[in-house]
Amino acid sequence: METPAACEIERLPEDLLVHVISLTSPADAFRAAAVSRAFHAAADSDTVWSRFLPHDLPRFAKKELPRKPPSTKKGLFRRLSDEPVLLLHKFVRMQLDKATGAKCFTLSATALQIKHFSRAGNWVRVGSDFDNSKRGKRFLQAAKLGCLQGLDIRVKVQPKMLSQNTTYMAYMVFKLADWFYGLDFPFQEASFGVAGRESRRQVCLQGYVEEGDGADEPPRKHVLQSYQPRRDTIPPVDDVQFPRKKTDGWMEVELGEFHNEEGDGEISISLVQSAHGKCGLIVWGVELRSKQQG
Repeated sequence: METPAACEIERLPEDLLVHVISLTSPADAFRAAAVSRAFHAAADSDTVWSRFLPHDLPRFAKKELPRKPPSTKKGLFRRLSDEPVLLLHKFVRMQLDKATGAKCFTLSATALQIKHFSRAGNWVRVGSDFDNSKRGKRFLQAAKLGCLQGLDIRVKVQPKMLSQNTTYMAYMVFKLADWFYGLDFPFQEASFGVAGRESRRQVCLQGYVEEGDGADEPPRKHVLQSYQPRRDTIPPVDDVQFPRKKTDGWMEVELGEFHNEEGDGEISISLVQSAHGKCGLIVWGVELRSKQQG
């Protein structure tokens, strides 16, 4: 049964409701559709969802969208936010943030520049570890780095590819092989941004962070013991970024934060470590997600 307030809303002109809802966010529009019949009609209108859909959507790979695309703008938004779609060159996937409509991306290991790793090198089949790995064979494999002296992983992104006036977080998705060493210390150096305006992190790939048992207990950081025991002491890790375990058995580590503004130069993402023996890193890709404010 509708409340008196909802009945009053029913009397407002639909054009006014459409205008008001279009000034909010996709998350607000989804919620507004449940308020009343009038709100439902306004919140489902193409006018509202045309505002939330990016006007500069990239070109998608063939067969990523059904031959008969969604008949409404809201239907298209749902399709692009429910699961990722492969872009034309198939090295990158895009998905819209359901709350904000921002474009988010996953860059496969094939899209990364990994120093001293040959394209004909050791690729590991991912299988069904990722819910949407079936979308694109390049996301069915990860780069297994052999024993290296130093680590250098980089990728560049054009700012027009990302949503404007949006803050992004960069994460690397990876795991450690059964046999690993040298990925604890010296710590890796991560950066994300344009030249002169990068955010930087110290990272320890050979470990993980575990949430505290209570709200007042800080997260606990653990360094994993490797095949080759260390003879020196690892320095304090208070300001070092540690990976978090994902439910699919992989890990992700934050590489940095960057606010994309109109007119920014080329955006670089990197993870490097000085010449130092290491082994056992398996890289699946890099994810760029919009940061939730508030």
